[in-house]
Amino acid sequence: MVTMSAAVPEAPPFRTDERVDILIRNGNVCDGSGKACRQADLAIGGDRILHVGPIDAQQSAGRVLDAKGLVVAPGYIDAHAHSDPFGNVDHLLAMGVTTIVVGQDGNSPDERIKAYLDRVDASRPRVNVATLVGHATVRSQENLGMKTDLDGEALGRMNARVDKALAEGAFGLSTGLEYDPGSAAGPAELAAIAEPVGRRGGVVMSHLRSEDDDKVEAAIEELLTQCESAKARAHVAHVKVVLGKGRDRAQKVLDQFQRARDRGLAVTADVYPYTSSYTTLAILFPPYARPPNNYRAAASKNRTALLTDLQKRVVARNGPAAMTFGTGAFAGKTLAQVSEEQRRAFEEILVDLGPSGGSASYKVMDDAVVRAFAKDPFVMFGTDGSGGSAHPRGAGTFAALIAYVRSDDLPLAELARKASALPAETLGFAKRGKLEVGAAADVILFDLKEVSSPATFEKPHELARGMRYVLVNGVIAWADGKPDGRGGKALRLGGVRSD
Repeated sequence: MVTMSAAVPEAPPFRTDERVDILIRNGNVCDGSGKACRQADLAIGGDRILHVGPIDAQQSAGRVLDAKGLVVAPGYIDAHAHSDPFGNVDHLLAMGVTTIVVGQDGNSPDERIKAYLDRVDASRPRVNVATLVGHATVRSQENLGMKTDLDGEALGRMNARVDKALAEGAFGLSTGLEYDPGSAAGPAELAAIAEPVGRRGGVVMSHLRSEDDDKVEAAIEELLTQCESAKARAHVAHVKVVLGKGRDRAQKVLDQFQRARDRGLAVTADVYPYTSSYTTLAILFPPYARPPNNYRAAASKNRTALLTDLQKRVVARNGPAAMTFGTGAFAGKTLAQVSEEQRRAFEEILVDLGPSGGSASYKVMDDAVVRAFAKDPFVMFGTDGSGGSAHPRGAGTFAALIAYVRSDDLPLAELARKASALPAETLGFAKRGKLEVGAAADVILFDLKEVSSPATFEKPHELARGMRYVLVNGVIAWADGKPDGRGGKALRLGGVRSD
């Protein structure tokens, strides 16, 4: 005789006598945990999620959103943003971004973090805003210029400035070591500014000293050493291998990250799904021709050497056809096109423009490398852009990632985790990044078949398509292609204010 175990009765559908603010019914819920997406309803009260799962058909709600045929996921977190939260953020909402992390590449959004975050709250932003404190900004506050070998007193003052910014709500420190004045920092300085980050549980987000194929591992090791000594979390901004090719090349970097994790260090990175970078022309110029040196004097005195250096640098970065101007009189044209039109050597044109003569995109990355990084479980996503950027990543990154889902490079549930829960956990956002009871109601609803990114280098500001609704802290901020309410807020490390 076979004894049958009694069936476990299912829990009754959620119901409360109180009217909830928003019900989302019949959605394909990808909750950010990485677990398989499932059919479920959501109940939202105020700025929090009340329930995920079956909800009684008679439940009263202020508004009901029918999500049949739609994906319901946590709002995306732009882990490396240059967007202005006080301006137009339609490019973010159209992609499903509900939170941005500013203060990148060593530059704080304001010299006073508390004042900045208070100003964000007062503006009633459409998205949530978190910030880092920038190393270059701290250096500027100390009037250090390009000084090296700083004494203990100067290092102590920088340490105190970083500590104060963290106490006021910054989630960590950003460095831009490929740029001046960050490039002047040595090991002692990097250790000093990271110490309060480790002590307060923050993260060091670094634009590495170099992203070039032959230098990137050494630059990563510099960050890992800095964070190990400070017991801080390490994060590589817009991870890439300039001119590196193939999945195996990416794997070498990922293996370096894993070896550090095996030693007990928390290591993450972010990436954008494009093979062109975007930055100022200064990246092409040698140190003697960049500020604080007088450029015109340097160009006059060392013109022959400068022409040679620029020619070698551009050729090494896939040549003048791989560089497209994003600003200035030549915007939209490649350096090769301008050279041909003017019948002048491309290096002569660059000398005339100088390191402060604009910005450009540089096609220096390999798609296989980018995809390998995008698939790694410890790599999240960031636009490294803004609404006014000449690079389509500012308006297209999170929609472009859907192409990875369609090509089976990235499961939908994993996209939800890596775009939401992973950055929330890395930064230390309390109760964000997942669709679970008690979490902040940052929620997006979209049709997987309709999501696309029409932004190109020719039209970089074209808004993403397919996002039906975006909720920020329970407020519908985007509906059917248009901005709606304002539910964003300033987020602060350590609950300086509740987030």
